[in-house]
Amino acid sequence: MILLAVVLVGIPVSVSGKDSPSEPMSAYEMAEKAVIDTLYYRYDPWFDRFARRIRELESKPESIPNQLELMKLYFYSAALYAELTHTLSFTESYQVESIRKSFQSNSQKTIDIANKLLERENLRQSDRADAFFFLGVAEGYVALLEYGEGHILSALIDGLRADNHLEDALSLDPHHADAHVGLGVYRYGNTRLGGLGNFILQGGQDLRLTGLKHIERALKNKILSRPLALKTLIWFYISEQINPANEGLAESDSLSPKTARRRALELMKEYETRYFTNVPIEGFPGNKGFEMMRAIQAVLDGDYLSAKEHFTMALDISRHLIDHRGFKVNPKYLDTVKAGIEFCDLMLLEHTANLAKKPNPLCTGVIQQIRFIEKGGSMVEYQSAKIRREIQDVFYNRLKSMSKEHDC
Repeated sequence: MILLAVVLVGIPVSVSGKDSPSEPMSAYEMAEKAVIDTLYYRYDPWFDRFARRIRELESKPESIPNQLELMKLYFYSAALYAELTHTLSFTESYQVESIRKSFQSNSQKTIDIANKLLERENLRQSDRADAFFFLGVAEGYVALLEYGEGHILSALIDGLRADNHLEDALSLDPHHADAHVGLGVYRYGNTRLGGLGNFILQGGQDLRLTGLKHIERALKNKILSRPLALKTLIWFYISEQINPANEGLAESDSLSPKTARRRALELMKEYETRYFTNVPIEGFPGNKGFEMMRAIQAVLDGDYLSAKEHFTMALDISRHLIDHRGFKVNPKYLDTVKAGIEFCDLMLLEHTANLAKKPNPLCTGVIQQIRFIEKGGSMVEYQSAKIRREIQDVFYNRLKSMSKEHDC
């Protein structure tokens, strides 16, 4: 279930800065710096800084200001761990238990404090809106974890709570931009997953466009979660280009493949310009997630040379993180990227090899890749199994077509 893929809030600011001895950074100030650093894989020293501030506040009286700040600190800590799970390419079968537990613990503590705050009658309306927002996104985290572990019923229940509490936040503060992001991801994600979950949670309605509009609206404001909202929206528009539900739509339709492609490219350009041009980090190898989305878009466009370049970049970045930074990146992610490179090589070989030669130089590779996919292999990692399959089908169908054309 895609519930809340947008997992950390912050706006583009300098990645440096230390707490003043007299005025420690607020949770907001820490988060707006940390979110940028996660794009560059700079998770330290943020875990320690958040933990230190949490310890300080836990030792103070449980006043409303202290509890509001503590709620945010726990959420941002959970969000840091959530981003780390993406960096390490967690799946249902690959997790680092200590990271999973820290993510779960911080999410639950956010929920507990938010619920206690909402019981206070003297809570200001703006603070109540924030409490509902952090409650909703934290519940979304829990639901996402439950879904990944196969606990479908509890995931649906927590997902429904998340939806309701994000609605509550917007009813109190219609301009709460990050609540629009969370609700947009929820609306879109549940529709794309379909099935019983969407029937229970959204009456089976197609709310893809509603979800996209929520996120697009948020991006027009000084939004806290802009980097991650951009990343999420790009993947949504990539997936809409190959969504079977969009077949036959007019090109001018907001969900047509042509419109989705144009918007995906616009957002990728903004994402690159804001965060990956003149990066203020020495030795930054690049962002593997960004390279992967560029690779997939290039495959959809049939530009296999460009796709290979971006797959190769994603692989090189992953190896750098493993060899030089000690990151425990999922080994299957590397296999996935390598398969993407091999796929591009086959597509390029079709236009350069002597296909009259016997045996056909394409067939061995084509057959190997078809078998790789049929045995569960993939050229793309994505949180939603359904969207992952749809993207994977692009690769598979092109391989099957090549096999048929060349009598493999």
